[in-house]
Amino acid sequence: MNRTTRPGRALLGWLIEAHWRDGRAAMLAGALSIAIGVALALGVHLVNRSALTEFASALAIVNGDAQAQIIGRTGEFDDQVFVPVATAPGVAAASPVLELKALAWRESDTTPAGSVQTGMALKVIGIDPMRAARVTPALLPALAESTQGDPSALFSDDAIFLSRAAARELGTRPGDRLMLVAGEHRRSMRVQGSVEGVGDGQSVAIIDIGNAQEQFGRVGRLTRIDLRFHEGADSAAVRATIASRLPASALWSSPQAAGQRMSNLSRAYRINLNVLALVALFTGAFIVQATLALRVARQQQEIALLGVLGAPRRFAATRVLIDAVVIGSVGALVGVGAGVALAWVLLSLTGGDLGGGYFDRSAIGFALDPVAIATAFVGGLAIALAGAQSPMRAARQIAPARALRTGATEIILGSRRRRLWALGLAALALPLLAAPPILDLPLAAYAAIALLLVAGVMLTGSLIGPSARVLVTALERWRPGATLWLATCRVAGAPGSAGAALGGVVASFALASAMTIMVSSFRVSVSDWLDQVLPADLYARLQPASAAGGFGESLQASIATLPGVRQVEFSRVVPLLIDERRPPVALVARPLREAGAENRLPLVGKPASVAADELPVWVSEPFAEITGARSGQTVLLPISESTSPIRAVVAGIWRDYARQHGAIAMDLSDYRRLTGDHAANEVAWWLTDPGRTDELIERARAMSPLIDTMEYRDTGQLKSLSLRIFDRSFAITRALEAIAIAVALFGVATAVASEALARSREFGMLRHLGLTRRQVGWQFMTEAMLGTLIASLWGLALGAMVAWILVHRVNPHSFHWTMSMHWPIGVLAASAFAMITLAALAARLAAREATGAGPVLAVRQDW
Repeated sequence: MNRTTRPGRALLGWLIEAHWRDGRAAMLAGALSIAIGVALALGVHLVNRSALTEFASALAIVNGDAQAQIIGRTGEFDDQVFVPVATAPGVAAASPVLELKALAWRESDTTPAGSVQTGMALKVIGIDPMRAARVTPALLPALAESTQGDPSALFSDDAIFLSRAAARELGTRPGDRLMLVAGEHRRSMRVQGSVEGVGDGQSVAIIDIGNAQEQFGRVGRLTRIDLRFHEGADSAAVRATIASRLPASALWSSPQAAGQRMSNLSRAYRINLNVLALVALFTGAFIVQATLALRVARQQQEIALLGVLGAPRRFAATRVLIDAVVIGSVGALVGVGAGVALAWVLLSLTGGDLGGGYFDRSAIGFALDPVAIATAFVGGLAIALAGAQSPMRAARQIAPARALRTGATEIILGSRRRRLWALGLAALALPLLAAPPILDLPLAAYAAIALLLVAGVMLTGSLIGPSARVLVTALERWRPGATLWLATCRVAGAPGSAGAALGGVVASFALASAMTIMVSSFRVSVSDWLDQVLPADLYARLQPASAAGGFGESLQASIATLPGVRQVEFSRVVPLLIDERRPPVALVARPLREAGAENRLPLVGKPASVAADELPVWVSEPFAEITGARSGQTVLLPISESTSPIRAVVAGIWRDYARQHGAIAMDLSDYRRLTGDHAANEVAWWLTDPGRTDELIERARAMSPLIDTMEYRDTGQLKSLSLRIFDRSFAITRALEAIAIAVALFGVATAVASEALARSREFGMLRHLGLTRRQVGWQFMTEAMLGTLIASLWGLALGAMVAWILVHRVNPHSFHWTMSMHWPIGVLAASAFAMITLAALAARLAAREATGAGPVLAVRQDW
């Protein structure tokens, strides 16, 4: 071992210990910024992974050994399809399934009217037990002990079997009776046993498929057919054979495709949240870089002295590297713990979709991911090391002779090369803005945001200097007091120090401003859109448990004749699965010819003319963006029971913020003519007296149990509810905004405090020149306010650029929505004012601490 190794290590250890003791607050700020980014990224990932894991678990049980499925494009299809599919070459077993959503409650609990409103949403699966045993054995029901001697009880007309979770939530035992309401049908069923193969977190009920079809008005209908092939069968050949036998309303799908559909349902939402969390982590790199750069710049004379005494240049760089490793390790470790806790809390409060409304909030178990936890820790450490690269390079390049002279700090922090790099990165971001999405994600736009943030932070010092010099020139004409003049001259003369100290502030405030502008723009656009799409006085729709069946023409006629109604419109909204791996689009059938499409749909762009013998449809912006459909083009609607889809012409494109994955609107009469489905699940009323909506709702509820289950909202309530759902969906984004602002505020305070301690000798010299301690404090406070003001304005400018990218690139590419920009001036001004105020307070307190010693002690040299 080299003789100098041990003393060198000891000296390095002493220096690091001293530096951490003197700059503990700044180092903790860096570690905190890393911890926040790691916690957000890991928390978002764990929540989404838990939800997808739960869904995959449920899917595995429902699919069983099925190797393929035939599913309905609109949820159901004719059961005449079953025989051709089951007898296709290569098919070893086929199991028909009818799934229903119903409201359920134990009959002995409350009165029926009250139970309709408080019933539990229950998935009811109708199966043929004999066929299901060969494909999905986990769904097979088991008779209770009291009925095991009577196998016919398995097929009795009122027999129902509950999973453990469903029995627990409903509070039932074998022999109890349940009331089920599905569509217009209300049936009393007896619990005859359980479904032991279904996991504890899944609430399902099993009944005989024949009973399900007959008792709930779905005779001749199926929702899917589960298939298992002969051993060695060619699945591609089986698929080709079966596809030729399917009507347009049915679709071949693999069990994996169902998982892919669910994953794609929330894919853009969760990826955008993850990217925002990574941006927060990315901001932490700036704060670490600013912290370490300032330490290198302010301790350069000590580093230079060590160099003169024989220490190698890598000595200082090693010290910076160790600082970064400690900051990153502490921050990543705290962030991992906080991320796990955050995921658990979010899963409890918002469910598996973080408020986005994609997953069922019930029965989501918390799933830890060791790989993700390890990745998050390594990522936090890597971010800290990335932030340390520039300070390490600066430490290696310190020339002892130059560093021992006054003013070397600005030489290190304000290099021309830094400005050229910043301008180059900004120029590189421009072509990325025009790049198309990659894998349906705006990855190029995210890269442009990252480059702009890096370039903006690097240019902070270059902007502070000229801005302060302009102010100095103006002040020379006004002849202000000495304190203001000295403060302005100090900022103008040392822009590199100010830029390094405020780089993290710029990044944090830019991120917070961008998200604030984006969310505000989206909310205002949604509010304006709601004003366009809600022309009626009162709206009602069936709950999801009853929406599939809808209500028939007799009930529609009764609803239309309610007193106090000036006009009524019925709508039929059903899911339409076009691609087996994408979530279904919404098929919206409403009276468009009679009312005029321009009066019922917020059309954008120029509509197309449609011939009298052609079928017009109107597609939403997301549908047009996903499929490439344009006005005047032909689209195929797979809603027919024949083998050929229906040809339609896109008459126009409309804005729809309610359905991210697309919607197709068509006239209600055309829909009924083509499908034979005359049911409705939504209704809009125009009233003679809008102030008497409660009376109309009361009369409507009394018409039938099904109408009693409808959700009623007047226009004001519906708009308020929609905006509350919007706010819930963006709650995590607003949390990111608040955290970014908090990081910026903390960064301001620590930067100002460390600046004051580093300038204690300078403050002592000013007091030698005749300034009082109070004047020095006011000068430093003015410097902090001026620097923070410039940093806030620059951060706001960067935030506006990032917001423009989010609004006009990220959102259209991710969610396929367009919107107009809105500037929340009040919120942005308040945030900037808070940072300036905090900077002033921190500077005042720090200056008081830094000037506590006498002037002679402050300026004396220690060597």
